[in-house]
Amino acid sequence: MIREVLVVGTLIYLLIIAMQCFDRPALWLQGMAIGAALALATTVYWCREDLRLRTWEAIALWAAVLLFVAYGLARLGGLI
Repeated sequence: MIREVLVVGTLIYLLIIAMQCFDRPALWLQGMAIGAALALATTVYWCREDLRLRTWEAIALWAAVLLFVAYGLARLGGLI
């Protein structure tokens, strides 16, 4: 069921991206890049093996957490 919800969510986001591109034509390149990334991520998630997918999900989650901590420390230190 998670995979189906992910596909529906991706389709909704792609619709929003398309509406933004029609409303602001200058954003078409960014919209296409983000739409392609969403479609690729959904496809990878849909087609991957569960065990390998869990490993990559854990790696991506911890990378996001560590990048957020690094950003916070850089912000706290006055680098940003």
